Amino acid sequence: MTRRFHTAFAFSLLLILSACTPSPNQGSAISNTSGGAAIPAEAQCLAKSPWLEYGEGLQASSASSIPTAAANSGVNSVPACDGNSNFLFGAAKADITGPAGGKIHMGNESPENYSAGIYMRQYARSFVVVSPCNNKRVVLAITDTGMLFESVRKAVLDLIAADPELAPLYNQENIMMNATHTHSTPGGQAHFTAFNALRFGHDTQTFDITVAGLFKSIKDAHQNLLTNPDSGQILLNQGELTGANKNRAIPAYMQNSDVERALYLDKDGNDVDTPRLMTLLKFVQNDGYEIGSMNWFGVHPTSDAISSYGLGAIPISGDNKGYAAYLFERFKTAQNPNFVSAFMQAEEGDSFTQMWFDDDQKRAEQDAVLPPNEPNAVTVANGQKQLLKALTLYANASDAINGPVDYRFGYVQMDQVEVTDQVVLESLIHPAELDATPKRTCNPAMGVSFPAAGHGAQPGEQGQFTEAGITCSDPDAAQLAADEFRALTNGNVPASLFAATVGCNAGVGPDLLNLSCHAEKPILLIFGPPLNASATVVPFQLFRIGNLAIVGLPWEITTMAGRRIRQTLIDVLKTDGVDYVVINGLSNDYVSYLTTREEYALQMYESASNQFGPWSLAAVQQETRRLALDMVNATSTAAGPTPPVTSPQLYQVQPSQGTDQPNGNAFGDALLQPNESYQPGDTVRVDFQSSGPNSDLKTDSSFLFVEHKTATDSWEIIYRDADPETTYNWRPDNPAPQSSPSSSHIAEILWRIPRNTQPGTYRIRFEGVANQALSLMPYEGSSKEFEIAGPVTDCP
Repeated sequence: MTRRFHTAFAFSLLLILSACTPSPNQGSAISNTSGGAAIPAEAQCLAKSPWLEYGEGLQASSASSIPTAAANSGVNSVPACDGNSNFLFGAAKADITGPAGGKIHMGNESPENYSAGIYMRQYARSFVVVSPCNNKRVVLAITDTGMLFESVRKAVLDLIAADPELAPLYNQENIMMNATHTHSTPGGQAHFTAFNALRFGHDTQTFDITVAGLFKSIKDAHQNLLTNPDSGQILLNQGELTGANKNRAIPAYMQNSDVERALYLDKDGNDVDTPRLMTLLKFVQNDGYEIGSMNWFGVHPTSDAISSYGLGAIPISGDNKGYAAYLFERFKTAQNPNFVSAFMQAEEGDSFTQMWFDDDQKRAEQDAVLPPNEPNAVTVANGQKQLLKALTLYANASDAINGPVDYRFGYVQMDQVEVTDQVVLESLIHPAELDATPKRTCNPAMGVSFPAAGHGAQPGEQGQFTEAGITCSDPDAAQLAADEFRALTNGNVPASLFAATVGCNAGVGPDLLNLSCHAEKPILLIFGPPLNASATVVPFQLFRIGNLAIVGLPWEITTMAGRRIRQTLIDVLKTDGVDYVVINGLSNDYVSYLTTREEYALQMYESASNQFGPWSLAAVQQETRRLALDMVNATSTAAGPTPPVTSPQLYQVQPSQGTDQPNGNAFGDALLQPNESYQPGDTVRVDFQSSGPNSDLKTDSSFLFVEHKTATDSWEIIYRDADPETTYNWRPDNPAPQSSPSSSHIAEILWRIPRNTQPGTYRIRFEGVANQALSLMPYEGSSKEFEIAGPVTDCP
């Protein structure tokens, strides 16, 4: 999560406290991005895209990035599955697009960043995998949302428990839910105030559509498995993707020991400080029918915010991962219209899409290769890189995973963990001055560098603090914290209100709130007791699908922290036939960041956002290792503490639903008509008199339709608002988030005509639902017809 604190920071704190299209190109990028593997036919045009050059040349490849399979002694815990490579599986997706008018997005943490139309629709995607050899099954689900909160997960589980078909088969132990972490979709789904405050509370409309769609995707995936009962193989492939991410907290990464960093160097001897490995699964039945694809790659989906939109009103978007997933599915539509592609989130805590932010010249060079006339330029460039890599790995996947399906799940009281596992303790290599006895976790709290948003988090903005953050070892750190806080809040919050929670003396004296163990962190905000603004009972989950293990954790995990977790798990699981471990970040809940002890000491944004203190990672290693040992030993896992039953601590105060007014026109009137003709590569714009977009979310439909006139004079739909070639920009007469409803609205529709669009007659149609005296009135409008003629290329 990229934190942004603006003028509403003071108000937000009070809420917390009160809560007790490319052309052909010769492209050297082809070999760099594909890793030398054969490019599939459907990706030939993509491989020529000049926009793949974004980020190229800034990183050398690394021989050590792709790990070899772990040496193991075969499957022990489930002998019946020894060598099994036969699985049953099903996949499905569902529309979860939230309200497109004025809802504050999740991730950038700024009330100024709100939904204003649709660039791409949001989806929930789910996969069910069953092992016939031991009759166990798991569900992997992902949403195009900023986070996946316990509130959403619990609501989905309740729906599953009430479904007579699903309830006997699925529960919290074998369902793992994850978020892509896009920063361009509406928030407010949480129950805890820490993640709703800057959205002015819990948003029931956004929550309901997320829950309904996630449940539908799981149920439909189950039905897909039943209607396609043939077994098949799950093929695994891995490859390195360079130029698609960059470490935004290099000074913190460099705090890790020379010995450890030396294990991860590129061919030129430079640090590989980002998770460049993509791990992909290909689900194909024995008759060749392809069901879907799933991959893990760690990078922040913040591309929309660093495109030309900035942090203001941004149309809803799945960002780079949503872009790549949707187009992967579109490539496969001809052979399977229900093909599902999931771009999962891995360890992305310090991994960012900005490849140039530390060098103005590099920035200019990179800007020059971004798509022209594309408002989401970085999304397209970064999404294309992930997409091409995934398509290439998919086409060349041949390693059939083998073994059983298994799972373990348990809750941990994360603010009260003492690290006692001797194996974990012996693995710690931090400097002596960072040591402590006992090593225990803390009451969740955020540090002073938390509102600084991280070095380079946005172009030209490095936050309020120095690159190294503020620590308790700095002179007058507490005073700096207080001064900074007063500056951020413009003096609106008196010092007496936050004195007890700011600075380095928070745990001095009787440490009743368990804060002294935060070590270097000058505490700015308490998220745990007595405020209880964030979860302290945290879900841990481990899946096994054959010789692949998937660990589900509710953190944003930094690069080196992720490596340590994987090593901890593979050391245990390799004795039971597991060769690969991937991290499914932002799973089942959200509790901010997880860093190494060494990174924590610098107190940059990520470690200031490490809620549970300096020994959080060691505690996570201990608890995930416990799950792995239970799996290897075929023993059940302790359920752990029961999480509290929650309800929203703060509801949004919803403005009364006003009556939409067409401003002297009729709803659906085209106020700005298209030109009479265009060439491929041009952009068509049409403005319609519209209503607000929140009365009807057009679930499983669309607000806009680009239509082609056929030989029989009928109209064929060729693009909708889910397609990245189009944009629906919402233009109200009162453009402000969470404000009283505007009475008049304009829908600005853009279509960026692909360069391979055939000559013909086209039009743009808009559909909406107006609120008229508390009744809903559907309407539509169409533009004039226009011609497309001119040079047509082979590629879009």
